Formats: sequence, C-alpha cells, structure tokens
Amino acid sequence: MTTATSELTAERWAARAATLRPVHPGRGCNGEEWSVVGEPLRDPGLRERVAAVLDDVAALPGCEDVEPIGDGRDFARVLTALGSAHERLASMASETRITVLAPAAAQLVELLTEVGRLQVQVTQAQTRQRNDRYAAIRNALSRLHGIDSIEQMLVKAPEELCRCGFDRVIVSAIEESTWRVESVHVKGDPEWADEIARVGREHPTQIDHTLIESEIMRRRTPVLVRDAQHEPRTNAAIGQASLSRSYVAAPIMPNGRIVGLLHADCYNSRRHVDADDLAALWMFAEGFGYAYQRTALSERLRSARNEIQRMARDIATAADDVCTARTALGRPQPHRDAGCASSPVAVSLAAETSVKSRLSHREIEVVSLMAEGKSNRAIATHLVISEGTVKTHVKHILRKLKASNRAEAVFRYMRMTAVHGAPPAAR
Repeated sequence: MTTATSELTAERWAARAATLRPVHPGRGCNGEEWSVVGEPLRDPGLRERVAAVLDDVAALPGCEDVEPIGDGRDFARVLTALGSAHERLASMASETRITVLAPAAAQLVELLTEVGRLQVQVTQAQTRQRNDRYAAIRNALSRLHGIDSIEQMLVKAPEELCRCGFDRVIVSAIEESTWRVESVHVKGDPEWADEIARVGREHPTQIDHTLIESEIMRRRTPVLVRDAQHEPRTNAAIGQASLSRSYVAAPIMPNGRIVGLLHADCYNSRRHVDADDLAALWMFAEGFGYAYQRTALSERLRSARNEIQRMARDIATAADDVCTARTALGRPQPHRDAGCASSPVAVSLAAETSVKSRLSHREIEVVSLMAEGKSNRAIATHLVISEGTVKTHVKHILRKLKASNRAEAVFRYMRMTAVHGAPPAAR
C-alpha cells in the first residue's frame, strides 16, 4: 500500500481494501460477483416477461438446459438467452414427434412467437436507451459550452459525464508524457473523489510502454480495460485508491494533440463497462476537447483585454498629469532628486528596457515566432529544436517579461519593440 493511500481513515480503507484480497475477476465489494456487463435493460416489466417466458421454455421436455438470465440484466445476456431459446424451440418445432401432439404444438408455437416478439422489443429498448444516452451526452456538452473558466470546466466536466451513464470520472492532464490527475467526481461520495484525486496528484506518472494508457498515446484512440485489478499495466496508486474493476479511457485532443485523458467506470452500479460505454466516452471526450479549448482561449483573451485596459488607464493618467502639470520658470534641472517620485510615463518607459537587454538571442527568436501566432510545435519545427526546449524558453520568457501567459508576453514584447525597435534576431 502506498504512503498516500495509507493516510485514509482506518475504517474506510479497511472496508475498501478488503476487496483487494484475493478474489476472482469480476468480483466487487464484499466479494460479490458482478453479473452485469454494459448498460442494463432498465424496463422492469420487460425483464420480468423475458424471465417468465424463459422459465416456460425451460419447463418443456428437452429444454431444461436453456440458458436463463438469472439476475443478469444486461442486454447481451438477455438477447443471448432469448436467441438460445428461439433456436431450441425452432429445432423442436421441426421434429415430427412434437407436431403430432396438437396441444403441445400450440404451446410450442405460442412460445416461439412470444420469444421472437421479446427479441424485437429488447432490441428496440436497447436502441432507445442508447439514443437517450447520446442525447444526455449532447446536453452535457451543451452545458459545458456555457462555462468560461478553466478551473470551473475541470470541476464540471466529470460531473456532467457522470450524468451520462457513468459513476466515477477522472480528468487528467498530459504534459510531455506525464500523467497528472486534475479532478475527480464520484457519485454520492465526494470524500472518495478527494482521496482518489490526492493519490493521483501525489503520484504523477510517466506514460510509457508499461502502462496501458500508452496505447491511447500511440494510437490516439480510447481503450477498454476489462479487469483492472488483474491488469499489470494499470496505474497502481490510482488502482488501489479507486478499486476499479473495469474502466474506459479516452484522449482529450483538440486539434489532434493529446492534452489530457478521461477515465470512467460504473463502480457504484456494480457493473462492468463494455463497448457501448467506450463509444459514449469517446463521443464526450471529442466534444469536451473543443469545449475546453474554447474556454482556455476565452480566458487568455480576457487576460489580454484586462492588461490592455490597465495600460490604457495608465496612459490616460499619464496624459492627464502632463496636461495639468504646472509651468515653472527656469532652466531644466540636470538631475532629479532621489526622493522625487517619477511620473507614470517615466516609470513605464524605464520599466520597458530594450528586448535585447532582457532576453537571450534564442528567446528573442522564440517570442517573435510566438508573436506570429505559431504554436510550440511549429516553433520547434521552425528552429529545429525539440518541443520541450521551446516550452523551457517560453517559461523563461514569461518570467523575464513578468507576464502571466503567452498573450501577455507577446503584448509586452511588441510594446518594447515599438519603443526600442526590433532586435536583429526578430527582423
């Protein structure tokens, strides 16, 4: 057990850690077997009719081995059981010894008809539930489009995804192949969500071939992990904290570049995820990537607008000072008293020394390309350096220009070059 997970309260961890003791695949809390795989058939009346007709089929001579659905409610099991019953009844109907018995033949035909009718109804119910889920995803993404804060987006996104058929969601950031948990949502258990988030943040992981998530990075497609507790390539720290039995994961990649991951499972519902869950997560991840990109761009634009407004106020104040300054008779003094306060214009110009005195030659090249709107990848290609090196230069530029983001750094660079002229490297 890791140091982070050992910090959990003794009682809660003991209850959850009990499931980590040797159990068979597919067993959840208290060792019970999870019989449901995928989204279950939610119509209780239809489930009861299926169970009843399968019991009637099993009561026929020679049909004792017809597969029942038991307590399984997932569509795959229900449709498989109905298909098996239909096949057996059709085979029996073709036998002469049954057709000569009128009452038995009538019962057989009635059961065969009912089984066929139920197959159609179950398939229709599956289609309706799938469409309802896709509609829920569209509505969730629509609500996310109204968020204009990155911080709020990271909190709301997992909540919205949990309204689309999942119980737990993890949002992670990917930077230079490092996997770092950003936010977690667990239905009805915010404390557990905080525990999982803390463990994930305290154990940032390098995604390499030893992790199953490397398939996402390499293929740029989602993955389905059917038995997480026995899959050696999962994140051990998060696996111990979450006790996930099976999960789906998908990349967040606006404009084709992977910036994060979404992980989701159905632990509270005691069911395993399936291919439909994978498709639902993939749909949400694609829409979320663009929603997040829009929010990030909006936040940068607001930051740049605020900086421009601040500068405009400073300029207006300086202009007022110049226009309202008193006229004094006498020669200009060669030196200003050390104790005298400088005018706002003088302060601004003194602060904006030349670009060349603040930045290195390579940093000037990078910031000039930033001013052209190029991404880190495009800058790396242009200068024939790695993207990681570009990111390092960008960090240094932000620090040296005292800028909080790229937009502000570009603005400061352009203002300095307007006063002092562009250095040779930027021309």
